[in-house]
Amino acid sequence: MRRLLAVSLWLLATAGVTYVASAAVTLVDLQVFPQGERVEVLTRPAPPPTTTILPTSTTSGGLTNQTTVPATTVPATTVPATTVPATTVPATTVPATVVEPTSMPTSTPAPTTTVVSTMTTAPDAGGGEVPTTTRPPTTTTTRPVLPLAIDTADLAVATVGSAYNPELVATGGRSPYAWQVAAGVLPPGLALSSSGRVSGTPQAAGQFSFSVRVADGSGRSASASFALTVAKALRVLTTALPEVEPGSAYQVTLQATGGTPPYRWTVLEGRLPDGLALSTDGVVSGTSSGGSPTSVVAAATDSSGRVAHSGELAVAFATDRRTVAARGGTVFVDVLGDSVRLFLASPADGFSAIVVESGGFRVEVQFVPLQGDATSWVVCEVADGVVCSHG
Repeated sequence: MRRLLAVSLWLLATAGVTYVASAAVTLVDLQVFPQGERVEVLTRPAPPPTTTILPTSTTSGGLTNQTTVPATTVPATTVPATTVPATTVPATTVPATVVEPTSMPTSTPAPTTTVVSTMTTAPDAGGGEVPTTTRPPTTTTTRPVLPLAIDTADLAVATVGSAYNPELVATGGRSPYAWQVAAGVLPPGLALSSSGRVSGTPQAAGQFSFSVRVADGSGRSASASFALTVAKALRVLTTALPEVEPGSAYQVTLQATGGTPPYRWTVLEGRLPDGLALSTDGVVSGTSSGGSPTSVVAAATDSSGRVAHSGELAVAFATDRRTVAARGGTVFVDVLGDSVRLFLASPADGFSAIVVESGGFRVEVQFVPLQGDATSWVVCEVADGVVCSHG
């Protein structure tokens, strides 16, 4: 009876230990692996059965005989291993982000890169399965290359005898770029470098047509055609203006050559007489009542923005020269509109000339005799025109 009691207690203790161990493993699983993974409890080898020798005694005829009886062999209890299935983390796809460019007419989305994590199981030393994680290989994202194109549309007008150096521009492809003339000829004095610069000093006027080709570092190429105009240097041809007749209509057109017509004219320095004006197309016109002579410097600007200046252009009034004779001599005056100016005083024999006023609103000359005669005079003054008298 005692033997059965001992065996029962041993079995209960073994089951309790097993339960406590399983609960501890579960608690560790929840703390260390909150995503659902678990620690695998592997099967340990079963211990060999144990034999306990229990002594017994019997009484026969008043004598006690002690006999050793083999105890019942209790087989070892094997706790079955708990196999935890490997947990597979699902693949995560990172969506591609498409950026809309602001300066390009079309947009090419960047290629999508998908990162996938996988989990596999591998046997351990005890025959169980241990989850292992395999990282994906590193993925390199390559953006697409834009098509190679020549961005320059037109070339500025060149001038004979003036330095010229615009640069052609290409877009797309892969740098570096290499440029060359594909057909036609450049104007004499100009050349195209491999970097795309047209430079030199044009030697002849005219329009020249040619095409160029650009190649990038990957062997792609693009072509474009151009028409380059070379103009003669802009010059103002007018060097003088005709005289102005006071009170009469006046009109004269300034002349220029070279550059790229049409021309736009302005007064750069000086001024025109009252009543006259210069139009943007180069016409000086109006009616002046007279006054003092003036001068101006005119500027011509062509359609390409080139500017040329005239020399100093004098604006004089046509003279109304009058001759007034007196007893002591002759006076020559120039009438300029509403003004008068002394040109020459010529005394007669036996007289000398004395100039009292020489011009503006009045000219007065006196002829004084050298001996025994009366003084004579000539007066010209502005009064509803110019009136001259003598005495």
